[in-house]
This record gives sequence, C-alpha cells and structure tokens, in this order.
Amino acid sequence: MVQLQADSDTLNELGFRIIAVCIDPPEVLAKTAVDWGLGMPLLSDPELKLAHAYGVAFRPEGRPGLPVPAVFLVTEGRVRFQYVNPVYRVRLAREVLLAAARALSPRREGE
Repeated sequence: MVQLQADSDTLNELGFRIIAVCIDPPEVLAKTAVDWGLGMPLLSDPELKLAHAYGVAFRPEGRPGLPVPAVFLVTEGRVRFQYVNPVYRVRLAREVLLAAARALSPRREGE
C-alpha cells in the first residue's frame, strides 16, 4: 500500500482512483492509514465477501480464509487489467502497474 500511495499522483492523473480492500476491521484500518500516511480509502472486508466475488480468497489450513494480493484496473465499470498471485509475498511490480495504467487510461498521456 505504501508503494501505491507513492504512485497515487500518477495513477490519479491517468484517471484511476486507488481503493484498498483489507480484512482488518475499520478501527484497525483507520490506525493503519494514520501510521503509514495513506491517503487512499481503506475498505474493510472481514467476511471476505468482496474477495470471494473477485475470486481472490483462499482457505489456508486452520484459517477461515484470506485474500491473495490482487490489483484491478477498472474503466467504464469493467475490469480491464488484473494481477492476482497466490504467493502473497510476490507483489505486482510498480513498472507493470504503471504501464498497464498508461495503456488503459481514460486520459491517455500524450493525447
């Protein structure tokens, strides 16, 4: 989330808004936003309803469920780019995200 925050100005200029969805309760997310200096909305999904709807939830042994890291670029109400990796330590490279955002931007650079 810190990297997304660092790229938020660029993504906003390209017409995208960052919204993070986490399993933590709202009071924990509020503290996280302050502690990490995040300006993006942090939405709480403790029951994994959104994670299941987007197909990014899994059930590890002994746990009720967790989401995997995922990034979606949505334009005109459609998912146009998605990154999902079941290996939670492997995150989307910022260069790939920015390249996809530039390619799909409703405010394409240089036009």
